[in-house]
Amino acid sequence: MNWLDIARLSAAFSIIGIHTTTDPLGKAFVNYEIPERIFPVLMRTTAELASTEFFILLSLFLLAFKLERRPMPYIATMKQQVRRLLVPFAFWTVFYAFFVLIKANAFGYLDPMLTRLTSPTIWLDYFLLGKSQYHMHFIPTIFLIFLFHPIFKLALKMPLLGLLVVPFLVFNLSMSSWVWGNITDRTTLEYLVRIIKVLGYVGYGFAAYSILGIWQKNFDKETSKKIFSFGLLVIALLFIIKLTHAAQSIEVGSYVPKLGSVYYAHGLLPICLLLIFLGTQHFNWPERMSNWSKFTFGTYLIHPAVIDIFDILMVNNSLAPYQLVVFKYAVILSLVLFISVVISKIPLLAWTIGLGPLPFEKTKINLNTENKQEIDNDKNKADTAVLN
Repeated sequence: MNWLDIARLSAAFSIIGIHTTTDPLGKAFVNYEIPERIFPVLMRTTAELASTEFFILLSLFLLAFKLERRPMPYIATMKQQVRRLLVPFAFWTVFYAFFVLIKANAFGYLDPMLTRLTSPTIWLDYFLLGKSQYHMHFIPTIFLIFLFHPIFKLALKMPLLGLLVVPFLVFNLSMSSWVWGNITDRTTLEYLVRIIKVLGYVGYGFAAYSILGIWQKNFDKETSKKIFSFGLLVIALLFIIKLTHAAQSIEVGSYVPKLGSVYYAHGLLPICLLLIFLGTQHFNWPERMSNWSKFTFGTYLIHPAVIDIFDILMVNNSLAPYQLVVFKYAVILSLVLFISVVISKIPLLAWTIGLGPLPFEKTKINLNTENKQEIDNDKNKADTAVLN
């Protein structure tokens, strides 16, 4: 299963690539000339091959894989996801709610950010929508998609159900466009968009279980090569469509919304990419790379904080856009991996990136260990008494 670990690493590295190809304002270097925007936009377009949707697809595939190996009741499965996803999410929500004040102070918008922290509505948005930082939306979204996991099992026996991803994407685009055009209340709009997005992403659940159903057939090396070639061909076609979107972003200096064929190309790319990785299951992937895959959740959670600090330190830099994004990507990726490794070795913090027991769980385990030791001691005393 090394191919799956490599896919997880690719997702984490690509997310960092997407978020390091913008200027401090989140745009496509709008203050520079058009030729200087080309490299950052093309780098981002390439990184979007393994975007948030790919992260969602992988998470669903991993859930399916684990439940097939060790089936669990629905309630127990969701309790496990609460512990694995929502508890760290709560920690990082509070962390980012205050951490963003550092960048706000550096760039001169501290007062409105402080005012936000006094609003109960804002805190509700932070915890329900994941708005404390731009990447936090992923965790409550994937948790809500997991709620539908029992119906995804149909695709294990009928892999063709994976094609349901297309009508679900149609639903997502159609309903989101209607809501944006007809709902004026901002709060209502944001919650409706999130509900529509969750329902639209349900299609990835059928796709993930479908791909697992294909993998369970234990196909040979020759079939793997054909799957790899098929995925590569479709990705090439879809990537050409995405290049038209890149051209628009380069021209206006901002990453424009994905609509029409660009939207569908973006939405289908994750499935083709997972097929490519599936087709490499007979490759001799380095074992050491698999060891790094456990830090993907940590890199995802930590990288915006490191990016903010980088932006503050590099605010007056004289680098060209292509130099800045390459340097930024290398520095951010190295630092977030290092920080993730360090956190994983600290028992009181490892749980925040999904790599350790929760503090109260650890206490419980310790208590159980002590009780077991007392029982063993009593048993030894009883055995000694009998012998005497």
